[in-house]
Amino acid sequence: MLLKSIPLFFLVHYSLAKTPICTNGFTLVNGRCLRYFPNARNHRAAENSCFSYDATLVTVKNSIDNRAVSTFVGNAASSIWMGLFCFNMDVTNCLWDDGNGTAQGYNNFMNGSPQIESGKCVYISLMGSSSGRWYSGNCDLDSRPFVCELPITFEDDCSNNYNGFCYSYNPPASFVRAQQNCENQCGSIVSILSPNENRYVGALFPRYESNDMIIGATWTTKDTYSWFDGSPWNFNQINPASPKKNCLAMVTSLNDASASGSWYPIVCYSAYGYLCKRPAGVQCPQYPPVTVTPAPSNPSGCNSTIMSFGTITSPNFPMNYNNITSCNYLLTTLGSYNVMLKFNKFYTDMKNDFVTLYDGDSTKSPVIAKYSGYYEWPFFNVSTGNSMLVTFRSNSTFGYYGFTAIASSYVHHD
Repeated sequence: MLLKSIPLFFLVHYSLAKTPICTNGFTLVNGRCLRYFPNARNHRAAENSCFSYDATLVTVKNSIDNRAVSTFVGNAASSIWMGLFCFNMDVTNCLWDDGNGTAQGYNNFMNGSPQIESGKCVYISLMGSSSGRWYSGNCDLDSRPFVCELPITFEDDCSNNYNGFCYSYNPPASFVRAQQNCENQCGSIVSILSPNENRYVGALFPRYESNDMIIGATWTTKDTYSWFDGSPWNFNQINPASPKKNCLAMVTSLNDASASGSWYPIVCYSAYGYLCKRPAGVQCPQYPPVTVTPAPSNPSGCNSTIMSFGTITSPNFPMNYNNITSCNYLLTTLGSYNVMLKFNKFYTDMKNDFVTLYDGDSTKSPVIAKYSGYYEWPFFNVSTGNSMLVTFRSNSTFGYYGFTAIASSYVHHD
């Protein structure tokens, strides 16, 4: 079975057209999901209550949100905790519980800044002329009602529906087998794009298994990790002192010496439990029928056409190719798809043997990339249209083991 490589961040465009909903009894308010809890708690207990719903204490990033939260609670309470903690009187050191920045962009403190002599936690007054104003409070000694906040999502019958995606547990497997299984579920191994999602995933996985979990990132030829589903790499929890390996796992086990929720490198063939992630409320796209290629009489695919899905290799792989070799591989798919080519192994003579990728069906097409030498980690390229020509030219005296790559259809939605 071959990887279909359907990036989730493209598929989510389908979801954005659907009507947003809230889960866990939360109410849609100004584009967010809120729930009021009338029983007064100290700040830590309020945070823990929200966490039990995979939520955070409410955050307020602008005046519209501030009015919306005040209106939502109304006269039910005189004040409520919010998800903000201030280390000192400088608002740039007031951090939101959701991990997304500080109160520098917007705040509504009564005196223009937090008064931490009263405490480092923050509450919103809902009484009289001070309604909507923020005050500092004692995190441990003060008890208040509170509002929890969840991101919106979309209607789906999946068990774990969060922030527009469905998450499903699967037993231990290597990265390749895990990714294949997730693609069969119209998803990918989980990508983690924010502190909130990291916390959600880190809390969800131990409900199924007590060991650590593999996540959907691989090391690339650009000397960085990237999400296999194509999501942007703008958040990570990797220990910077960790050695570089080609896959990543998350610490979720209680007996691990590392911090829960942190990430560490692993080898991709190690078996770990994992979560598949797919867009919520989206019908799986229909893939074109698989054509079994290359034919047994031409196992490398040299000088042949590969339709939709298939594997190409240098001649004789994994044995050495001949010292004078010339191969063309034409990769095609249906008109609305693109071609993705993922190299899993690559070793050629750096000075004399080259693999060239063309963005079209001829050598007159624009060059996507040209490779030679040795690449330790898998890497991939994507065409802009529905065809890609790959050429392999060898002029060296000695052969190397060459390369193996998977061609697959790639769904791109603008």
